[in-house]
Formats: sequence, structure tokens, C-alpha cells
Amino acid sequence: MNNLIQPLLEDFPKYNIEKQVSSSYVEMYTKEKSDIILVYAKTKQTNAISDVGSNKKNEAEELELTGSPLKLDLSLHTMLDDTVINDEPQLWRKEEIFHGPIEVDTARQIANLYNKSVSESTKENATPLWVLSNPSTDDKILLITVQSDKDCFARGVVTYEGSMTLEEIDIDKYIEDYVTYEKISEEAINLNVDCKYTVSGISYDSLTMEEQLNAPHGGVTELYCEWTSRNLITPFISCKVHFKQEVTVGHLASPCNAIWKSVSSLHNINQLLVDMTAAGMNSVNLENAIIRNIIPGMRRLNNSKRINNLLNETEMYTYTAECPAGGCICVTEDTTSLRQCMNAMCSQGSSNDFTYKLWDILRDCETAEELITLLIQALKFISSGKIRPFIDVNNKTYLSKLVLKLSRGHSQTAKVLKNLRSSPPQTLSLIAQVGVEKCMWEYTKIMSLLEHSFFIAGIWNSDAKLHESIEQINQTINDMTMGGDFTLNPFEILSSEHSVRLDADPLCADDCHELTVDDFASLKKHGLVNEKKDVNEVPLISDEIDISPWKNLLMKFAQVHVCLEHLYRAETCLRADFAQLKPMASKLFEYYVSDKSPIKTVGQLLSDPVQKICIPIANSVVQDHLKKPALWYRLELKRKEETSEKSTRSSKVMYVFSQMPVFPPQVWQNLEPPTEEIAEVTTIEELKYNCTKYINLNNKLTRKLDFLSKK
Repeated sequence: MNNLIQPLLEDFPKYNIEKQVSSSYVEMYTKEKSDIILVYAKTKQTNAISDVGSNKKNEAEELELTGSPLKLDLSLHTMLDDTVINDEPQLWRKEEIFHGPIEVDTARQIANLYNKSVSESTKENATPLWVLSNPSTDDKILLITVQSDKDCFARGVVTYEGSMTLEEIDIDKYIEDYVTYEKISEEAINLNVDCKYTVSGISYDSLTMEEQLNAPHGGVTELYCEWTSRNLITPFISCKVHFKQEVTVGHLASPCNAIWKSVSSLHNINQLLVDMTAAGMNSVNLENAIIRNIIPGMRRLNNSKRINNLLNETEMYTYTAECPAGGCICVTEDTTSLRQCMNAMCSQGSSNDFTYKLWDILRDCETAEELITLLIQALKFISSGKIRPFIDVNNKTYLSKLVLKLSRGHSQTAKVLKNLRSSPPQTLSLIAQVGVEKCMWEYTKIMSLLEHSFFIAGIWNSDAKLHESIEQINQTINDMTMGGDFTLNPFEILSSEHSVRLDADPLCADDCHELTVDDFASLKKHGLVNEKKDVNEVPLISDEIDISPWKNLLMKFAQVHVCLEHLYRAETCLRADFAQLKPMASKLFEYYVSDKSPIKTVGQLLSDPVQKICIPIANSVVQDHLKKPALWYRLELKRKEETSEKSTRSSKVMYVFSQMPVFPPQVWQNLEPPTEEIAEVTTIEELKYNCTKYINLNNKLTRKLDFLSKK
């Protein structure tokens, strides 16, 4: 490859000539992301940066009452609506603002020189060359391309055809022109139309991780449609529709962070435990060991104050004899949307269980030292006997047992707290176990809204159901219930009388939280209990918590969470209900929660938070969106394959009709010079589309040909 472009670099040193993945404007005409050699002029970055700064200034002005009267909408609904696009979308990528055009004659020289280099090489195939040209001439040429292999010579050109409304676009005329040009019948033509709708958001691919998490939008939702009828208006009943979405996991404005914060903290705790196991307890500096990943713009919390508030609240329940209701408080019979569920989880948590509420605070600690200090502070207060913490009956974690026994008064309290202070791995394991159990419970509860809770529960348990498809599981459930009403939530709603509630006097007989004799022997070995066991005392906690399954569980959390982010955004942007989201959830689980999943670790999402999906979707779900004008339409005309094989020459013509410029400003300003923004609007202009035309010719001849001087 270096040999092919070396003559170009020598003869045209002032231009940027490099092999790269297709630029956005080349991809628009090739429909694929493939390697190309792109040639463009190097623009002065200072000018381009000033243009970007000007754009940002204009965007900021739009948020003020004195901003653009053309774009400002003061309705409260619009201001609070996540589907309203505040940022201007653009078809070209951020880094392409530095791509400048080359004069057409020079562009042709570059294409001819490259073709000559290819002809003289021994390579059978060559990477296609694309040259960005200046459309200031009468032909208004935007791109020139050349490619050849041992059997054929291909070349193409993209030109600007003007702007027009959808009603002015005459597809029959384009077909007639192609038939005349190719000298074939209309029956020998393949016609394909596709388009894209931007439903909500802006893509921030080129931003850094921290910038993505602070970006105005937490992703982008688009619809991609295809059809073969001679009509540029989307046939919303018969077209094929694909749902394309990009989400930013951990975006600061996402309500899904109510559970993602737990996953990211568990990831950090697990890594600390692995390091302590491998290199010893003293190998980790607790004051520098990060629990919560701090992102610029993130709210800093006073966790000590939050702990005190939790203890005061629990003490109030003790003296008023009020017991919180058991079960899940973010998913109820009245829950009608994921938005409602996630907002409830953000504001009040998912459960009234004391250890779950404690975890929601401790996961926000910035360091391991802070976490351990606050945990022991809470346990010390509990041991005073002033509070009676509520523990849900389904909570089987060691911390729940410890809280129950400390609150009754225990002779070994001081010793256990001392040992927890001196054994960071044990303390971190103790609280992380609560976080792991809570995450499993929360994800299952949330997915019960979409009737996928059994599939999710199977993921945690690694049972046989994991090997069944989601459709098989749902069908089995339907068969079992004969299609009747059936709650697909494996966790029944727990009433207060079924939850653990401590009496004033200690109860030690038949204690379901008491550990076995073997557990007691292990505790004694590690010095956590006395040599002689008092009949009225029971062991407090296990000496070890097995963290080996956590690695796989954390991976599953990451996979399921990406599905949740997609489903939440789809519900919000498409106004979809649970019935419409169910098939989408199935496709997401099949893609993300599998052996072939692109998500392998939590750390992967922390460093690369943007995840994309493209799946087919029922037209009925998005029918209202398809009735609106698309962001762009693309019409492709070419010979049918059977006729192309018989011909020594094939051609393809593509028309792109776009609301926005396909090319970056340095190129587009030669077609439409920037104008001053109008202060007042007196007439309503019709929506016009910019039309560009791509012609590609391919001759089954030797590649030793000069590039045509005209298209």
C-alpha cells in the first residue's frame, strides 16, 4: 500500500493522503464502512476551531430567551421532553471539519497518478481512492473516486444537483434518464430506496469518555427504512424498518444509574479483593483505593451525613413501632413504564431493607477507607440497641445476619468490629455481597415488567433455562398458564408480617440466621469467637465469603444493564409500552447476554461507555414517526445481476436527498455561502432537500486507462 501512495505523497506533499476507514460522506454513497485512501486539503485548524467555537456560542444562545427566534420553543412540554433535539444534528463527523477541498483539475491528476501506480503494481486488487474536490466549477464536483483490479476499471464522481422539496423530486424522470443512459428496459433495473429518521439525540463518537458522560444527550435513536417501490415518501406499512440506537452507559443524566452505580462500585471492590488475595492485604492503600469513579461534573455526596440520616430514620421507626412494608418499592401494580420504575429507584431506592439502603450509601464512597469507616460506624451504632433495623425475609446475606444480631446486643460485638477494622478484605466482601445480591434482585424485578424475569433469573443461577431461547421460555410459561394471567415475577410481593421484624427481647432459639457448627469452628480458628461457646450466643459472621462467582456475575450485570439502557431510551423516545418493548427486549438479550456478546467486563463499559445496536422493529411501533419527513433519502438505480453479468460495463447511479449538508463546512460553503441569521420570520418556507448524485462506472477491461476528464 505504501508503494501505491508514495508517488502521490511525493507529487502532492501539501495534501493529506492516507489509508483510513470510510469518511461519513464517502460512506453515504458506498453504504459501507471499508478501508479507503482519502485525499483532502489540510485546512488551517485555527479557522476551523473558531468556526466550532462560533457554533457552540450559537447553541448556547438558543437556550436563552434572546436566542434564535427561528428555533426557540418556549412550551414547557418541549423543554422537558427528552425526544426534542436541542443540538443541531450533522451528517459529517466532528473531526471532518478539518477536511478541505482540492481543485477539480488537481483531483483528476491525483486519481490518474494513483491509477497509474496501481497499473504498474503486481497487486491484483487495490484500495479505492477518494479525492475531496472543490465544487466551485460548473460541474459542481464534490468527490472523485477510482478503483481497479486485474479484471476491471472502476471510477466514479459525486456532483451537486441543487435543492428541492419532496414534491419536486421526480423518481420517474430519474428512472427514465438511467434507462436512456444504459440503453436497457425498465424491467432490467433494480431500484432501492432507503432513508433515516433521527428520532432523538446526537452521536458523540469523537468525544472522550468523560465528555460523553457529560454530553447534552445520553445517546441517539434512529430509524432506518428500506423499500423498493417508486416512491420517496416512506410506505410505513410495507417498508422494512430497523431500529438503530446508541446509548451511553453511565451518562450523568440517566436514571439507569440508580443501579449502574452499584455495578461500577462492585467492579472496583472486586478488583481490590483480587489484588489483596494475590499480593496480600497490605498491598492496597485503602486511602487511595477507588470505590466510586469520579467524573468531572458528577455530584459529590456527603456520605457520613447520609449514614446519620439513615440511622436516625431507622431509630424513628423503632420508637413509633412503624415497620416499613416489605418487597420491592420501585415496581408495584401501578408501574406502567420503565421511566416510572427507574425514577422511583432513583428517589427512594428499590427496597426498605436496611442493608440495601446502607449499600446505596456505601457504594458512593470515593475510597475503600471511607467505605470501611462508615460501615463500622453504622454497625457500632446498631450494636447500641437503639434501633431495630428492618431486614427483608429474602435477604440471606451475612451482613443482614450481623445487623440482626448486633441490634439485639452481643457479647462479642467489640471484638468483631475490631477484627473487621483490621481485615479489609473481609469487610469489603461483607458489604459487596449485599451489593451483588441487590443487583441480581433489582435487574430481575425490572425485567419482570417485560415478562423476562425467569430468563434473567436463569442467568444468575446458570440453570438449564439459560440454554433455552427467550421465546421458548415465554412459550413454556404460556403453556403452563394456558394463556391466563400469570405473574412472571419470581419474587412475590412480601407483606410486613412475613418480613423479619425484631422484638424487644433477644430471640436465639431456632434462629434461621444461626450458622452451623462447621462455621463456628472456622470462626474460632480465625479468632473471631471465644474458645467456649455460650449457649445464648451465636456466631456473628462467616470468616470468608467466596468471591469466585462474582467475576462472571459482574459480566452478566454489564450485559443486562446495556439492555436496560437501550430499553429505557427506546421507551422514552418511541413512546413505546411494555407490550411493544417485549420483542425488542428478546432481541437485545439474544445479542448482549450470550457467549458471543460484545460485552465481556464492567471495565469495558467504564472505559468505552457508548454501545450501539441495530435490530428490526415492527412498523406499528414507529408508525407515527414514519409519517414525518426523514433526515435523508437515498435512491439507488443499477442493473439487475443477471443483465450485469452479460455486459462488459456496469453502472450505478445514486441520488441522496438530505436536509443537512452531507459534506463538512469547508466544502459546502462553496455551494451555499453562510448567510446572516434573519431576525424575524414573515413566511414559512417549505422543507427543502439538498440533492447530490453519484455515478459509478465499472468496465471489464484492463486497468491501464486514464481517468475521464469529464463525468
